[in-house]
Amino acid sequence: MDFSKYISYSFEDFLNDDEFLAFVIEQNTNDIEAWDKFRNDNPQRRKVAEAAFDTIISYRNQKTFYNEAAQAKVFDRITESISIEDKKTKVFLLSPYLKIAAVFALVFLSFILYRTLTANQIQKTDFGKIRTIVLPDGSEVTLNGNSEIKYAKNFKGGVREVWITGEALFKVKHLNIDTNNIKPEEKFIVHCSDINIEVLGTTFNVRNRHKRTTVGLLSGKIRIDYTDVAEVKKQFVMIPGDLVKHVEGTSLMHQKLSDTEHLTAWVNHQLVFKNATIEDMCLVLEDDFGYQIKVEEGLKKLKIEGEINVNSVTDLLHILDTTLHLNIETTNRNITIKQ
Repeated sequence: MDFSKYISYSFEDFLNDDEFLAFVIEQNTNDIEAWDKFRNDNPQRRKVAEAAFDTIISYRNQKTFYNEAAQAKVFDRITESISIEDKKTKVFLLSPYLKIAAVFALVFLSFILYRTLTANQIQKTDFGKIRTIVLPDGSEVTLNGNSEIKYAKNFKGGVREVWITGEALFKVKHLNIDTNNIKPEEKFIVHCSDINIEVLGTTFNVRNRHKRTTVGLLSGKIRIDYTDVAEVKKQFVMIPGDLVKHVEGTSLMHQKLSDTEHLTAWVNHQLVFKNATIEDMCLVLEDDFGYQIKVEEGLKKLKIEGEINVNSVTDLLHILDTTLHLNIETTNRNITIKQ
């Protein structure tokens, strides 16, 4: 069994995974070896993974229940994962009322453990809004419009982890003294849809949209963990001025930034594009500002050579209009671009 997909699973994700439920219940010898290796290789996920494992085991061994609730679908998910041979032991031959009570006990226990171990905080921004958040360790994260970050309310006792969708500028607090001997609680890990970013103490920008991630490093040092086109796990260490782009299942693209200030211009409500196509610019307006844009066929690949640096969407559309001689119509959040 391949446990690599569980690297970013939360407690709730483990409980909702049919393959993991079947593994816990059946515990084949080969799977146990892979499970032990997964826990040893991923100490930052060990507590959550083991809590989910113990919860399922505790549920199966439960004999007496005192609560009643209608959560039959959870019971069905677990019982469907039991092998035919295991069913012969009649462990689950309970009355309907006890089944309901058992499910309630599992859900209640899961909720308590989940809140205790993860207690995730979720912060979001609306289209066109920028917001700065201070994490429990003092690190700062500035979110671009239409972005989301998830993190534990308390980083004590475990690795500092966050999950990001959208775009964010990270200023990570430096905790470690000896960079050659980094303790688990000193690490800071950013999870995207396709890569993981391990940080010591640094400033970097992450944009994760449409299963595509772009990371630009302004200062410090970070490591990118990703899977390449041959499904081989690889790592890439970034130094200041590096920019990497990655799409799940492809090779990592690396280049040098000519101007790192352009990478974070959005923090100051600026729109900066260099040698960009209409398609590139429209994608930013849709993702960050919530516009619905229709572009006439054949115009998407039109490009404006050089740099555009403006303070508003209105200014950007004006440049497109005057430079490329386009017909641009704007109604509320809808934009139509024609020849």
